[in-house]
Amino acid sequence: MSKIIDVINSLENLLSLKPATIEAVENIEIELALPLAEEYKEYLLKYGAIMADDVELTGVAKSKNRDVVQVTQREWAANSKIKHNLYVVENVGIEGIIIWQDSLGKIYESSPNSFAKQIANSLAEYLETK
Repeated sequence: MSKIIDVINSLENLLSLKPATIEAVENIEIELALPLAEEYKEYLLKYGAIMADDVELTGVAKSKNRDVVQVTQREWAANSKIKHNLYVVENVGIEGIIIWQDSLGKIYESSPNSFAKQIANSLAEYLETK
């Protein structure tokens, strides 16, 4: 197994949706007009989206609060300082903190009306620090 799958499988009280299809992942990339990181695609194809203790990642979901396309587009509109080469992997739900990922897999954090700053080299590394 890959690192991201191992890390997610180790999360307490893990709940996942159904795995995304390759077509659904490709549609996300088309709708957002940016490539997803390989690790995020792997996560989507295995879980679709997840919730666990202290973690609720975006993904392929019907919920407007968990669907990566809807959440990303909403957060892009809310914060003009965020470049559109990032997509939302988690809305922390505390003080407007948003966790983003770029196509290389690096993880960033932003607060309302602030630029995103890098906080981890991968989604797996970010989850391990939570």
